Amino acid sequence: MATNFIANKSPQKTLSGRLNNIIKFSTELRWLVGFFYFSGWKEVYINLKNNPEIKIRLMVGLQVGNHLQNIFEHDIQEIDLSSDEYFNDFMTSMGFAVNNEQQDTQEFYEQVHFFLEMLLQERLIIRKTREPNHAKLYLFEMNEEERSKHNFDGYLITGSSNLTRNGLQGQQEFNVEIKDYGYDEAVTYFEELWELAIPITELPQRKQHLIDFIQHRSQAALVKPFDAYALVLKTYLDLHFSAKLKPQVEALLEKNGFKKFKYQTDAVKDAMAKIRENNGVVIADVVGLGKSVIASLIARNLDTKGIILCPPGLIGDYSDKTGWWGYVRNFNLNGWHVYSRGQVENLAENLDDTDIETVIIDEAHNFRNQDTAAYEALIQICRGKQVILLTATPFNNSPADIFALLKLFIVPGLSSITLENNLEGLFRSYSYRFNKLSDILKNYNSSNQDKRDKAENLYVNLIGEALPVNPQIVRNESAKLANTIKEVISPVVIRRNRLDLEKDHQYATEIGDLPKVAPPEELFYYLNESQSEFYDRIVRDYFSEDGEFTGAIYQPSRYESVADESGLDLEGNRVFQQQRNLFDFMRRLLVKRFESSFGAFQKTIDRFIHVHQIVLQFIENTDGKYIMDRNLMEKIYEYDEDEILEVLYKFENELLNKKTPKNTTVYKIKDFQLEAQFLEDIQKDLKLFIKIKTEIENEKLVENDPKRETIYQKVIDIIDKEPNRKIILFTEYVDTVIHLESFFREKLGSKVLICDGKVSKALAKDLERNFNAQYDGTQYDNFQVLITSDKLSEGFNLNRAGAIINYDIPWNPTRVIQRVGRINRIGKKVFDLLYIFNFFPSETGADFVKSREIAQQKMFMIHNALGEDAKIFHQDEEPTASGLYTKMNENPEDDEEVNIITHVRNIYNQIEIEHPDVMERIAKLPNRVKTSKKFNESNINVLRKKGLSLFAQQAKTDENSNVESLTFENFLKYVECEYDTKRLPMSANFWPVYESIKAHKEKVRSNMNELAIESRAHDNLKVALKVIDASEEENINFIKILIKDIRYYYTMPKYTLRRLAFDNLLPNSSKGKWKQFFEELDYIKNRYGIDYLDTILEKVKDKKEEVIIAVENRD
Repeated sequence: MATNFIANKSPQKTLSGRLNNIIKFSTELRWLVGFFYFSGWKEVYINLKNNPEIKIRLMVGLQVGNHLQNIFEHDIQEIDLSSDEYFNDFMTSMGFAVNNEQQDTQEFYEQVHFFLEMLLQERLIIRKTREPNHAKLYLFEMNEEERSKHNFDGYLITGSSNLTRNGLQGQQEFNVEIKDYGYDEAVTYFEELWELAIPITELPQRKQHLIDFIQHRSQAALVKPFDAYALVLKTYLDLHFSAKLKPQVEALLEKNGFKKFKYQTDAVKDAMAKIRENNGVVIADVVGLGKSVIASLIARNLDTKGIILCPPGLIGDYSDKTGWWGYVRNFNLNGWHVYSRGQVENLAENLDDTDIETVIIDEAHNFRNQDTAAYEALIQICRGKQVILLTATPFNNSPADIFALLKLFIVPGLSSITLENNLEGLFRSYSYRFNKLSDILKNYNSSNQDKRDKAENLYVNLIGEALPVNPQIVRNESAKLANTIKEVISPVVIRRNRLDLEKDHQYATEIGDLPKVAPPEELFYYLNESQSEFYDRIVRDYFSEDGEFTGAIYQPSRYESVADESGLDLEGNRVFQQQRNLFDFMRRLLVKRFESSFGAFQKTIDRFIHVHQIVLQFIENTDGKYIMDRNLMEKIYEYDEDEILEVLYKFENELLNKKTPKNTTVYKIKDFQLEAQFLEDIQKDLKLFIKIKTEIENEKLVENDPKRETIYQKVIDIIDKEPNRKIILFTEYVDTVIHLESFFREKLGSKVLICDGKVSKALAKDLERNFNAQYDGTQYDNFQVLITSDKLSEGFNLNRAGAIINYDIPWNPTRVIQRVGRINRIGKKVFDLLYIFNFFPSETGADFVKSREIAQQKMFMIHNALGEDAKIFHQDEEPTASGLYTKMNENPEDDEEVNIITHVRNIYNQIEIEHPDVMERIAKLPNRVKTSKKFNESNINVLRKKGLSLFAQQAKTDENSNVESLTFENFLKYVECEYDTKRLPMSANFWPVYESIKAHKEKVRSNMNELAIESRAHDNLKVALKVIDASEEENINFIKILIKDIRYYYTMPKYTLRRLAFDNLLPNSSKGKWKQFFEELDYIKNRYGIDYLDTILEKVKDKKEEVIIAVENRD
């Protein structure tokens, strides 16, 4: 008896090799295998193709299952099934076997068609055993020449190898080949099983079903281009609406007097799916579409306990059902509590969150800075919970700001919304590019040669363009980056505007006729010649970027040492930047308060005079010392602009009373390199403010305010024409409200309602009764005019008013949208047309044309003085005086565009109506499909999926072409086609380019300075492991967890990392420094908990990525 053992131990001796050798001389193969899998077919494909006489009888003994997208064989099989049931089970098994990612190859694509050819020629016959059978038996019947040469009928191979790639060569097995013994008995055994087995391919109907499955439902299917296009649209929509809404939750809408809108319930379904997949969602519908209602429905549908963090003015009252407490009651959010966002640090320390599973954060854009104590507290509250963020302005921020919001619910090192797991690294690269593009635009025309040279080098190296700098190219790159970021965050953002609702095939019918917003009406108030010159001096000479105001008291580090910013260490650079930012903020604040009202500006000047006098007095009393409060510097921007002046004023006053905060930096002025200049600049600024105060008094701008008088006349005109049209007069500053209050009360008496920044219960009730058209109690008409700060521009329904007067110009367009959003609400239309009025300065005697010209010049001066604080222009727009004025007077809703989801919904709906055959075909398509069509350029477009996120990529079919990411909107432009577009064969370059796209990894680039905090914290923790006592096991383990987090997951905010990175620590560093380090470590451990990282990671699902659709364009 001749035997040969085959164990796949070496490439020279594998079962694959042996099968292929024997196939060459065989006429019939009888194979009994555990399951049929195309990786095994691939191993023998060539020799089967080269032997046109060969026939195969294949008997399959087991099913193929799919668990977590991994293929496995199993023997859980019912015995007493009908023949058709056995066949259906086989087809299910076949689906798992042929539609998995391992078969997404050129070889499979080609070989499966040979498989079909053998079926059609009846050279391949398949049956399924009635009972599970683990046997692996390969029988080869020799041709006549081999029989006569060796004097035996065939070969027998049996053992452990299945008909898979791993079984035939990829892993160690044990098989035996027998040439002259047992062959006939094995054939008999096979034939007995064959007779009992279920026919798969011999019955015409089943055979055709299998052929149709391969041709139309496998990933080798020949797909029409239009079907692929429809499948792209369907895939996109399926990801948005995969969750369900509980019927009893929907019923709460009508029960509480809310109209049921499908766009809102669809948003809830979309949000539920996003939360399930990503642990959070950003509801970013524009103002007036009911984000609070949507969030409340989500919370009720989740059926969890939670908390709501909101601006203090939106808390409301539980008993009156106002504000967020009203939503808690109306939607039966039992166990929920509402807190002011200002309480976040106390909540992080004292809140018992053992049963809190969900956090809603209203106006979430207020928490966009990771490097604050408030953010550190918020991320602690959100850790391990489901997070719902509400903001109408997710895209109007820097990449770092956007990332801070995402970090509240996404583990940055295990990102569910990007192909690469490292979301932190990706956003660092975005921030790097964003900052560099900003530097180019800021400095390419600078008078400073060094700055100009750096800008030009960046232009050449970053953008790849030749000099001179073309600012429009830079703006286009900025706009492209903004669109890329918008696409990246889209898997967790829900964003619709009014235009979406009006254009959507379903939503348009339910929202009915919305009020229209008339283009803003430009009106002028007139200054005399000396007043106009004073106006220009304030903006152009005193408080422009290079104006007379030095802001010395806000930036002492600038005088302490004269050093290039890039030469400062980590902490030094941070302090320098913080102080410079504070100076710029105060300078801009002065300009904006001047534009707002002369009354607000005068009060501001008085405060600045007093503060500078206090500072000089303190320096004299302390023999040349100066103090900056570090905590105040870090928290200053958490306050509203109105509050900042008061906070700084209070701080300076307390210095004289010896109430010095503990977290202060004490400067010794005599040690300053620029000691004399520091003191001179403080005196210089004080003299400037005293001079301005005198000029204001001389011009009598407060007592006889021309702007105030002109606006009052406009209010009277509106009331006289339409007595039922209530008016809201908005201003950014409480001091302006105070400046207007006595004047308007004298003119209009009790018809004026005032909001000076505090929303009391009484005021909230007056607002509801007099200005909310959806108020379900008795409506009143006690007030005709509401004068308010921007405290009421967020979250309030004031749609019984039909006119907005912008007393000052909001330099961020979002504020205009928020103001108009108070009166333009969906749900109940009061007026057909809503009005907006903007007021601009002109000069006495000027006609309309001249007034417009003067206003343009003055507004452009302010725009230039505000610099980056003015966000009127888009990234791709060139700022000009006329352009600025035009944009200020544009209808805020004219900037809206139909979002991609509306476009997709409408197109897909049209396909459903016009082409039901397409709907039927794409319902049967597998996860991966490919097609090719005619186009005006050659490229391959691939849509990939990870969780609920889609990623579009493209590469040209040239050699070594780069892989580029596309927005979904741009991707559609390349796959869109007509119903009758013909399918072309794949080009020769398709597969290599397709494989390069699948293997592509996103390159991440970031500024090393951004990594400095993480690096220092990491290094200090590593050093701490060397110095810590071995008995402190808990601290040692916690340090290791922190190191792991910093390396791989990036969950800690910058503020927390800074606690660990306050200095470069060494084993021999002072006891004081090590004491501070371990105190900070204990603080983090007590706040986070020992097992914080495990808690976070438990919520994160491992998302598998896959290619789903590939479309080749051929020119």
